[in-house]
This record gives sequence, structure tokens and C-alpha cells, in this order.
Amino acid sequence: MIVSQQYFELGNKRVIEKFIIQTPFRLGATFQNEACFVYFKEGKTILSSPTERLAIGATESVLLNCSNYFADFLPKAPLATIEVYAVHLYPDLLKEIYKDTLPEFLKHKAAGQNAKLIDNHSIINHFIDSLVFYFENPGLVNSELLVLKIKELILLLLQTHNATTIAELMADLFSPREVNLKEVIQLHLFSNFSITELAQLAGLSLSSFKRAFQNIYHDTPANYLRTKKIEKAMDLLTQSDLSVSEICFQIGFNDASHFTKAFKKHTKQSPLAFRSAHRP
Repeated sequence: MIVSQQYFELGNKRVIEKFIIQTPFRLGATFQNEACFVYFKEGKTILSSPTERLAIGATESVLLNCSNYFADFLPKAPLATIEVYAVHLYPDLLKEIYKDTLPEFLKHKAAGQNAKLIDNHSIINHFIDSLVFYFENPGLVNSELLVLKIKELILLLLQTHNATTIAELMADLFSPREVNLKEVIQLHLFSNFSITELAQLAGLSLSSFKRAFQNIYHDTPANYLRTKKIEKAMDLLTQSDLSVSEICFQIGFNDASHFTKAFKKHTKQSPLAFRSAHRP
């Protein structure tokens, strides 16, 4: 859950935010007309987009294009909290900030990714430390300072060792990719996303997602995904030493008893009986 949230506004838009999040927690976000830089001060997070699944560690960050996302904040201890910082990048605001000195990456469109992971980098860490200071002293913040901080972040990102790919991504920040439903399904086949969440990643309403899914796979989403998960479980039971619980979570089931029930319905055997009967 989100324990607390602070933010600074520029032109009636939230441009810099700080979140305190209690783990475990799944946060969904949609960036329709903006991009976003997100920094994870501690903990471990799995970020899912229509085209990527990124494991993000402490003091790492990610640059997100216009799209739909889910962030799974994983627990490092019972009831642990982590700090997350976000800087929103709006195209109209950036053009106003830069005016006649518009950077090259905002002038040309390039085929980019939905998300780019930015490794732990000292200059980014120092930038976040400066934001911590201003959140502790909000009375010092004004519009001129916020403009400077946004410019500073962009310059710093272009000085990391990922500068080339970051420049390419930023060139495409405000031109969302057309999401391929099959790409979304194959990438997240063994994730524990609900049908509603998969529809959100695909950028579709639930009813449109189900219709499109039926046209492609000639099956309902629930039945197709469950079948693929059980088939994967059958392979893991016969070819690995993973426990039933480990297999359950690896293929995207949240509950071991639910997995066992679904497996038995599909194979007429419990997972352990199936392993015993089919393993060499």
C-alpha cells in the first residue's frame, strides 16, 4: 500500500513525486501523454510493461515511455517500506522549458522501447539526494527550481553509459508503440496477472481484450492461460527437483491449493502423483 505521497507541481502538473510504499504491493500506472523517470531507493521491484519484464534493484531506476505498467514491490522484510521517486516528463512542458533550444531527442522520432533500465550510477544517486533535501525543505521549492531539476535530470541521463539507448528512447517518448496482444500474452504467460490486468497492459478494455484474444487463440483467456500454466507445471514436475510450491509460484499461481486443484482437474492426478508416475 502507499503509506505517504508528496509532490511538487509545475503549471498545475505533478512533475516530481515521492512515495513511501509498504511491501508487498502491486501498483498499476498508465502514462498516456507523458513519460516518467522512476528511481527505487531500496528493495526489489518487478516492472511489467507490454513488452518488458524488468527486475529492478536498490538505487536503480527506469525510464518509461507512454504505456501501461505494473510494478510489483517485493517484500524484503515483513511490513517493510521503501522510497520511490518519480519525475514526470510532459512533451508540452518540455517544449516550453527548452523553447528555442529544443534537444535533438525531442525533434526526431525513433523506434524505441517501452522501458529502459538505468543501472546504479553515482550521478543519478546524487540527483536523488538533492530531491530528498527539497522534500524535507519544501519551502525552498519554486517553479524556477523545478525547471532546473528537470533539465538537470535529462542532462545526467544522457551522461550515463546507457546514453545512446536513453537518447533513442527519449526520441520516442511521446509516440506510444502499438501494442501487440500476442506479444503481451507470450511475455506474461506465467505471470500472476489477472485477465483484467493483462487487458490493461494490452491497452484494451476487458471486453475488447476477450474478443481479440478469442480471435487469435480460439479460446477464452482464462482457459488458455490455465492450460499453458498446467502444461509448464507438468514439464517442471518431470524435469526438475523444484517443490510443488516453487512450481506453483513460478508458473503464476498465487495459491498452492488452487494450483493443486487446477492441476488435478486437468490431469486427473495430484502434482506429486503425476511426478511419481511420469518421472524416469
